[in-house]
Amino acid sequence: MNDYYKNLPKKRMAAGALLFDSKGKLLVVKPNYKDYWSIPGGVIEKNESPRAGCFREIKEEIGMEVGNLEFLCVDYKEDIDRGDNLQFTFISKISDGKITLQDDELDDYKFVDREEALELIGGGLRKRLPTCFEAIDNNKAIYIENGE
Repeated sequence: MNDYYKNLPKKRMAAGALLFDSKGKLLVVKPNYKDYWSIPGGVIEKNESPRAGCFREIKEEIGMEVGNLEFLCVDYKEDIDRGDNLQFTFISKISDGKITLQDDELDDYKFVDREEALELIGGGLRKRLPTCFEAIDNNKAIYIENGE
């Protein structure tokens, strides 16, 4: 039975959070290794749940403890070259407290409205974000594939 489990496919996973301030603005961060903005989050480590990974990434990237993360979306992403993966998106409100950026990964942050977020965000999240906003408006969690 051990060989059976060793030979099962492995999927990469990542988690990110849509963090809104008291005015309803979304926190976006500017990674220094990308030419576009993103949200706090990153790769889920071995033996770590998606939610725990998201809490960890938020703490590492912006230096804040988030009280609660609600599940919003999971996006199955097909990738022939690097292997398929699951992208989890959570949502939370954050206090207007001090943000401390992780210097080796992030150059900047700002709070923006939805329209500006849709212009700034890049990568796979760019395709997923409008669907996430729709899920927020409809007060429901969603499953999508390849951003749709």
